[in-house]
Amino acid sequence: MPGFLVAVSRRLVLACSVGVVAVAALALAGCSGSAASGDQDLMGVETSQLSVAIQNKVGMPLTDVMVAIVPVGGATQFTKLVGRMANGEKQEFPLGSFYGRDGTPFSLRVVRPKTVRITGKDLNNKPLQVDVPWK
Repeated sequence: MPGFLVAVSRRLVLACSVGVVAVAALALAGCSGSAASGDQDLMGVETSQLSVAIQNKVGMPLTDVMVAIVPVGGATQFTKLVGRMANGEKQEFPLGSFYGRDGTPFSLRVVRPKTVRITGKDLNNKPLQVDVPWK
């Protein structure tokens, strides 16, 4: 009879641990999905044939703001350092002011953009990243 109890207890422990792992995975998946969708409302992004315009809608100033154009394939990001943006501030940047790591300027004739990525930190030093599809 003791062997039977050991086998049952092992199965019970295994079943409980699998259940806990499944619940944790579902909780993490739910958290990551809601955080990503909520961040898109924090920054306004407008793209055109000549420029990229961004607007701070976070509700507080942002520091270390970096705007990147991510092309299809994502080989090289073309970035522009903004620095600091006040609450509600809107800035427009010509496409020629974005550069790759090797100093190559961005051109719509050469590169097909996929998304605009904005990264920065708020006053509480909380990181912010917003990815908006190119339109």
